[in-house]
Amino acid sequence: MIDLFEGSLTFAQLASTTQQHYRDYAKAIRLYPLKNGTMLGDAVVDRLTPGVIRRLVDVIAHGRPAEKPGQKDVPGYPTKANHWLRYLRRVFGWAREHDHVQTNPASGVKQVKERRAHRMPKPEVFRAVQAYARECSTRGPREKGAVPLYLWAAMELAYQARLRGIEVLTLTDAHDVGQELMTNRRKGSRDNLVRKGGPLTEAIQALQTYRFNVWQRQKRPVPLDASERYLFVGEDGGPLTRSGFNTSWQRLMKNALRDGVLVETDRFALHGLKHRGVTDTDGDKKLASGHKTDAMLHVYDHSLPVVSSTSGSIHPVAAYTANRIMEPDK
Repeated sequence: MIDLFEGSLTFAQLASTTQQHYRDYAKAIRLYPLKNGTMLGDAVVDRLTPGVIRRLVDVIAHGRPAEKPGQKDVPGYPTKANHWLRYLRRVFGWAREHDHVQTNPASGVKQVKERRAHRMPKPEVFRAVQAYARECSTRGPREKGAVPLYLWAAMELAYQARLRGIEVLTLTDAHDVGQELMTNRRKGSRDNLVRKGGPLTEAIQALQTYRFNVWQRQKRPVPLDASERYLFVGEDGGPLTRSGFNTSWQRLMKNALRDGVLVETDRFALHGLKHRGVTDTDGDKKLASGHKTDAMLHVYDHSLPVVSSTSGSIHPVAAYTANRIMEPDK
């Protein structure tokens, strides 16, 4: 069913980033193990029930304890669970509309409540992990602990420009506008031009140099259109996928934990650096972050405002004395 959907006109008309996200979901869903020992991708859709989808979503959202000695508990990912549910709902809905199935077992299944967990790193933790990533990127490709150069650069871009992960990965040379970086924000946020400064300029130039070397090694032609020259590329020279980036990121976090650069409670995602960037911004944070509402800004701004204490006009002792005078004689 997934293959039919990916070959459909509906899928072809989706944005390229949405198509890639759907392919990532499909890959994971196909390999998801069921209790009977089979894979979810092999299941017959019309034999699935809303209850099966409900249990799947709950397990992904809340995690599950280890089943054997030596295994670790599987953590829960509410956001991932909702992404899977929306994807399955769309695939099954399309299949039913085109008479490939008779039912949509994901229809009517409610989403789980997502945690407002952002794991914004402390400034010193962020910079320590970034410095570690930068050092590891200088190691040979087969050397222990080596990671791609784009990791430390992505951290700088997410922080300085206050970008989500997908907004970082889809930057191109067309966004590199002289002394500014033009953002490509999602979810209704306003774009803006971010003054580069030294660290941001260095990160962009490092990515462009890395990309040039990869293209030379792979003998890939340089696209003439700046919007097709992505700053982030994989080992094959093509645009770096989110799954590819996430794999490298998790390897970095695992190595940083092993080498004592950070502890488990300080672990963070790239998205946490947008929180860090908005929180650390001086001046008009709403304008800098591109948020259109104060409510959305408050999700990312974790700074504590400095306020004055209450300025009462009556001294406590004077108030007590005045109250005694006003009391009637007993």
